Amino acid sequence: MSGKWCTRFTLAALAHGLIAAIWSGLFIVDQLGIRLNMSRIVAGGSVGTWLTLGYLLYLVAGVMGTMTWGGIYALISRTPNRSTFSDKLALAHFILYNFAVVVVTWLMGYVGFLGGSLLLAGKGVAEIHAAIVGFVLPIGVSVAIGVISTLIGVTNILLTLMRETKE
Repeated sequence: MSGKWCTRFTLAALAHGLIAAIWSGLFIVDQLGIRLNMSRIVAGGSVGTWLTLGYLLYLVAGVMGTMTWGGIYALISRTPNRSTFSDKLALAHFILYNFAVVVVTWLMGYVGFLGGSLLLAGKGVAEIHAAIVGFVLPIGVSVAIGVISTLIGVTNILLTLMRETKE
């Protein structure tokens, strides 16, 4: 019955892909007259690097990582006489993984955008730091949740592979 987890992870990856396409589009709206300055923020480096990392991590973990988990669950569903060890573990993995991906990457992107905007506006380092320091703990906690979710997923997969097949 792990085919349903393949489907769920694949649909989540497709949703992440759509959101990533929208996020990508935000980099070009400056050329349309909407002044977000995202390209300038990224090119400026410094705190704008958080925007770059958030975006790239969303592409890797949000789109490709979620699709990879879907592929792993698909392989299990196609293995004769084998199903996912625990649907509850798969559900916890799915919810926590997607939560962590969204919170970590979007907060990193927002922090980079906020800090980079302040930097472009000529604000000092102390003012920029004060504006973004409150995001460090939520990002860190969300990273920990992401690690836990991955451990849950790996555990579920290993338990699935280690148990005897159904006859």
